[in-house]
Amino acid sequence: MELLTNQNHRTAVEEAVTRSTGERFTVKNVRPTHAAAMHETAFFDGTLGGAGRPYGVFVKLGKNPFSHEQFDMEARGLDYIRAHSPVRTPEVIGVAHTEDAALLILEVIHTVRPETHQDFERMGRGLASLHRVENARCGFDFPTYLGIFRQDNTWKDSWREFYGECRLYDTLKMAIKAERMNASECATIEKLIRRLPEICPEPKTFSLLHGDPWIGNLLYDGREPVLIDCSLYYGNREIDLTTVDFFCPVSDRFFAAYEEAFPKEYGFRERADLWKINQWLGHVTLYGDKYKNRLWNAVKPYL
Repeated sequence: MELLTNQNHRTAVEEAVTRSTGERFTVKNVRPTHAAAMHETAFFDGTLGGAGRPYGVFVKLGKNPFSHEQFDMEARGLDYIRAHSPVRTPEVIGVAHTEDAALLILEVIHTVRPETHQDFERMGRGLASLHRVENARCGFDFPTYLGIFRQDNTWKDSWREFYGECRLYDTLKMAIKAERMNASECATIEKLIRRLPEICPEPKTFSLLHGDPWIGNLLYDGREPVLIDCSLYYGNREIDLTTVDFFCPVSDRFFAAYEEAFPKEYGFRERADLWKINQWLGHVTLYGDKYKNRLWNAVKPYL
């Protein structure tokens, strides 16, 4: 693991933490996190100040050409959530840039696995409180990343327009560039986009969305959820709700507590697969044909 052995990265982390805290940070040990993620991550343990107080940070490494922008946007998103909502996020220590990599440096969050009904209820209410932050338009002040995908967050007055242009059509272009979709398949997605005015009602409000709130990005500290890896924008909160259990089942208590705190709009179940289409299209772009059946099973009911 490069984070464990690269002295340039260690030095960059030390300098960034020192700038943030105003006290000299010295790394003593680097530990792998064993997290299953798209980026290499590690804990940097060390000492702070002349007295040598124990101090540590969480570091994420990015080596893609876009990693510098991606981590800058992620840091801004975490700060935005903390400034505009009651939901906890890790404090951003800094974003360091080396010659060949970007390093996102965050507060260490001590987490536990949610297990009880109360745990999942707290998490459901936490997501509802994020969605209670609202805006008159959908979009965001800057682009954000969903995995490797740079998302267009151009402000729109209409959710139909935003979802069609800034999500479905934008992801379709990426799939075409990756040579994952033939002309007939592209025409089917374009037909769906044209149908959005008929099948996609406008939500009553545009909520602040995490953007990728599957359970791996909703940490739990024993009292409340802690959001990480956000891909922020204002939009229809139903798309966030269909992502929570997209990869793995989540306790019904999560959704019951959410519903109690912020009831969903009528007809959510009939629209749920519509919001999953962009996710499946992204999976086809990354992994190819093995996800196409799931994509078309989600698309067909809306054509």
